[in-house]
Amino acid sequence: MTDTLTVRLYNVRFGDAVLITVPDRDPKSKKVILRRILIDVGNVKAGQGGDDKVFKPVLESILNELGGEPLDLYVMTHEHMDHVQGLPYAGWKVFPPGDLAKRLAPRHVWLTASAAPDYYDRHPEAKKQKLEADRQLQRIALYLQTRAPALQPLYASYVANNNPQETAQCVQFLRQLNPQNTTYVYRGMNMKGTHPFTEAKLDVWAPEEDTSDYYGRFEPLFLEDGDGTPGAPSPAAAPVAPSGVDLGAFLNLLEARRGGMSDNLLNIDQSANNSSIVFALEWRGWRLLFPGDAETRSWKTMQREGVLKPVHFLKVAHHGSHNGTPDGDLFDAILPAHAPDDRPRKAAISTWVDTYPGIPHAATNQRLATRCTLKSMLDDKTQQYIEIDFEG
Repeated sequence: MTDTLTVRLYNVRFGDAVLITVPDRDPKSKKVILRRILIDVGNVKAGQGGDDKVFKPVLESILNELGGEPLDLYVMTHEHMDHVQGLPYAGWKVFPPGDLAKRLAPRHVWLTASAAPDYYDRHPEAKKQKLEADRQLQRIALYLQTRAPALQPLYASYVANNNPQETAQCVQFLRQLNPQNTTYVYRGMNMKGTHPFTEAKLDVWAPEEDTSDYYGRFEPLFLEDGDGTPGAPSPAAAPVAPSGVDLGAFLNLLEARRGGMSDNLLNIDQSANNSSIVFALEWRGWRLLFPGDAETRSWKTMQREGVLKPVHFLKVAHHGSHNGTPDGDLFDAILPAHAPDDRPRKAAISTWVDTYPGIPHAATNQRLATRCTLKSMLDDKTQQYIEIDFEG
């Protein structure tokens, strides 16, 4: 339809795969072209949210929507497996070699700024932080495997989702979708020529070009690694994560008993989330916001830079975590208590149960529901996608 913008969130369990269909009118010819944006495609590598069988039907549906036409824009929000592994997995294991990339044939590709091959050579402080994060992750993974296997179910999703070797392989696949028209995106850059839209407007709100600001402080790791280091927890005495307990509160509790492991894993995870591409799509009076997995630190930076504006649609960040949707004045900036116009406000969340403790966060969903109509993948877990229309 040439008068309806459609947002479709595919059911990939705990991950994101978002297809946006945008009627885009050429200002000169007045001809309307249906353009399509695909955001991410991936799910987690551990827990109930990680079922790779979903990728084949999802990609077949996306290709069917394209109808043989090239994808207009592919956006990889950030380097986490629940956002990047879907296309490489399907390209390597589901479709014939080279077939998926050829059929998608995106005209333009956006990857987050820190995914550029030379990024860390140009940003020494971010490189220092990234190397330390990878070192910490490697040590924690080894500790869980050799010294504390009873804790692996609790931390498996964090370790697997941040695996630097696997994410690097996936990002390399995505770089090859269109090497000539791949842009490493950050707020404030010149976006001219990075997408084909004429009527619709794309406005990048995040990330910052220098991602070192998104790292917190790493705590010293005191893990039982056979060298007599004190303070190591006893695997046999490890507590089980209570169902439904707030993720932040629970990890804070564990941090005091895990020699820095919980706090540092959360820091590693959040730093990648906060490097997410956050962009607003403005079309015929509507403003739709797609924030990837941006968390509190990124939202505060966006507020500091003065880019936050009221929106009519929010793709809920970080699968409904308590720190993925801002609170207080940050929340009011994007979903004010009194809507600025009479258009309905909507939100949608792609999430799954029994993957991360406390996600989705019930109180956050309730807060969203006070400002807009909220749809969740959990409303009907058998559905292939959630679809939301905006009339132009």
